[in-house]
Amino acid sequence: MTVLSRTAGRGFWALGLAVWLWAVAAAAPAQALDRRVIPLSNLRDGQPEVTLHGETEAVTLRAFIPPTGPLSSVLLTLTYENGIDILPDKGALAVFINGAAVAELPLSAFKGPVNATITLPASLMRPGENQIVFQTNAQHRAICTVRGTYDLWARVNLAASSLTLVSDGGVPDPDLAMMRQLMMASDRARDPLAILKVGTDVDPDHLGWGAMVAQSYGLLLGDQSPRVIAVPVPPVRLAQAGGPAPASPVSPIDTLPLPGAKNILIGTRDQIAPLLGEARAAAITGPFLAVYPVAGGPTPPGGLPGGSAGGGFVGVASGRTPAEVDLAVMRLADVNRALPTQASVLVADAAPVQSQPPPRPVQAEGRYRLSELGFPTVQHSGYRYTGQFTLTLPTGFAPVSDRAVLFHVDGAFEGNLGPGAILNVRVNGAAATAMEVDKRSSGIIENGEMQLPMALFRPGPNVIEVEAELPPAGGTDCVFAVRRPSFTLLDSSTIEIPGFARLATLPNLATTAQTAYPYGGMAGRDPVEPFDLVVVGKEPAWFGAAWTMAARLAQRSGELLRVVPYTGWDSGPDANALIVGPVAALPQGVFASAPLPADRLAGLLEAGSLIAQASARGEPMAANDRRALVDRLRTAWAGGAARPGGSPRSLAPIVPAADSGAQSRWQRMAEAKDSAAASSGWVPDWARRGMAAVARYVNRWTVVEAPVDVVALTENTETLPEAALLQYKAPGADPLTWTVLTASDSRSMDRAMRALGDGGQWDKLRGGGGLWSSAAPAMAVLEPSHPYQVILNPFDIGNLILILARNLSQRIELLFALLLGTAVVLTVSMRLLLKRGHAERSGS
Repeated sequence: MTVLSRTAGRGFWALGLAVWLWAVAAAAPAQALDRRVIPLSNLRDGQPEVTLHGETEAVTLRAFIPPTGPLSSVLLTLTYENGIDILPDKGALAVFINGAAVAELPLSAFKGPVNATITLPASLMRPGENQIVFQTNAQHRAICTVRGTYDLWARVNLAASSLTLVSDGGVPDPDLAMMRQLMMASDRARDPLAILKVGTDVDPDHLGWGAMVAQSYGLLLGDQSPRVIAVPVPPVRLAQAGGPAPASPVSPIDTLPLPGAKNILIGTRDQIAPLLGEARAAAITGPFLAVYPVAGGPTPPGGLPGGSAGGGFVGVASGRTPAEVDLAVMRLADVNRALPTQASVLVADAAPVQSQPPPRPVQAEGRYRLSELGFPTVQHSGYRYTGQFTLTLPTGFAPVSDRAVLFHVDGAFEGNLGPGAILNVRVNGAAATAMEVDKRSSGIIENGEMQLPMALFRPGPNVIEVEAELPPAGGTDCVFAVRRPSFTLLDSSTIEIPGFARLATLPNLATTAQTAYPYGGMAGRDPVEPFDLVVVGKEPAWFGAAWTMAARLAQRSGELLRVVPYTGWDSGPDANALIVGPVAALPQGVFASAPLPADRLAGLLEAGSLIAQASARGEPMAANDRRALVDRLRTAWAGGAARPGGSPRSLAPIVPAADSGAQSRWQRMAEAKDSAAASSGWVPDWARRGMAAVARYVNRWTVVEAPVDVVALTENTETLPEAALLQYKAPGADPLTWTVLTASDSRSMDRAMRALGDGGQWDKLRGGGGLWSSAAPAMAVLEPSHPYQVILNPFDIGNLILILARNLSQRIELLFALLLGTAVVLTVSMRLLLKRGHAERSGS
């Protein structure tokens, strides 16, 4: 009886303890889950899919994981499909994360898309960059030849695939050191960077500050497309936010609806105090940087009910005066120095001129091993091998027509090879050369020379593709094809680059898109010349487009560019300039030397905007309506009217809103970096001016001008352009370049900037102009109508000789005239000398 009583007492005590623990747990606030869903389509631009061809191929994606609490689960969801000719049990899609194999998925005869879910160890993922590699290994089920390898493919649907990370620790409060990781985070990769400003008008200071922050954002993203938007916050919007009293610890910015998770607020203390609140604004006693967590816009797809969207922040760069804001912005934009692990800091170690990053690897004249270009030795077993490496040539690379880049191959073909074994090389997608392999059981290649035409190369990155075709000696059943031919390419193979001219022929949007020239330097090797950033227009879309362009140029240059900001138009820029604004607001002086007349460009863009706007509404314009619109457009051009379907509007200058004090401050900041290099130059100004005059004279006789056929741009009535990026020589004698980004209205510009990045249009820019629409992936390219040349090393005699040889080889008629003139001069000279000698001998 006593034992039973004690047992019952212990049971009641345990039950009471359990009830108490449950009550405490119920009373405690539930800790929110932090769930980050990263669609794999966020990891690359262009089409949301990855296609792997041939027997073996690998594709690498980079995922940036933001700071989170300890991960409790990591899930990789994949959707893929493959061709129907893959031999069962001989094909696999392998998945590697950070070098570790996590899955080997089967590739078999196609029956529809395959869905796979892979649970990953939480320790495998790390904050920052993570690499996801897809690698295929397949074999044809019926055709064991080179031709059969073209039927082998596997496609991963990135839009339907994702990486999910769940943490039970909640969202960590951001600090300044985290802010850059949050800007790079792949779960918010499609969110634009919003630059906030209190007030409705953007002045030159905010244009310049936003340009510096946007450039650092582009450098952080690496090869992904940046998108920056301007978000003015008018006072009435602040009042609607319902913020508490100014002295409250909760400021109006905490309740303000923001467009996304990544936000930067810039301005002086007096300007941003209404948005921060008095408590936070009181901490701004000098150059000031801070970061505050916010809700971060709409919850991303896949968010848990009750979970956190995670990662939303507002960064602040401020100061008591514009000069102090300059220091704060420069410190924030300097991606080469880490920010402190604090939520706010007074900047004491910033200056307008920062130390430059180490120059990017650029290959000039010389011989380079493939190992120096990052290409390791490859051993391939199969019927067709494809691989590639990148050769980066400096800005100003101008090929000489009679020279070639030499590819010295070290490799081997092995196995029972049949006739037709060959090694093909392509440069930037174009066939360059090929080498046939001896028809024998094995072929060793030692220092085999392949000549790659220099004309196929361009400044910036050049992709060299190597393809080996290994046909078998006889037909073999694929099931029993155990020993297949093999190919080895050694990393001791070399690329030899001969001398080339240092000459830039402009306009050339391809060079600008790849190297940022003439707005950027040679990847840290030369001082970056300041350029004018001019925005004509009042709507935020124009400032966002200018900041996005600045971010793009910084990406291609590899360093921060120096800008002198202008809002409005006065007498025109006196340096290289990037000009952004609506086509109707740009003054006539902008288009003085443009490839398209202002009135025809305005009519073309307005018509394209109407078509794109109808497509955006989901109500595409009928074919007969598009044709009628084009007919009215051509009729207006023939009649000399400025615009179709409306009264002509004059393109008049806009009174500049620039503050002369702000302009002079930005000019001093931009020129400070180049003062030391300019003072150390040994060439006097008169010599530079003389050489520039000679270059202009040579340019007049060596370049070919071709007018732009405007009517041809209206042939495809389905995709009239709604935006244009034009590049041409600025009016005047100096070889300055203007690049104009324009559209008919702000909504068209916003749509066009999305298409320029997400649609992969940036890499399609060529020649003197690009016109595109958000309604189609096509890019209309304008050939340079008035090309001009810039000699980069004007006092290098060898460079001048190469430039002369290059120009003469391109103008056969000039070369023939020069040779004919030389022959005439020699003939006349010899005749005069012989006549004089005959006279002396005869004594006359």
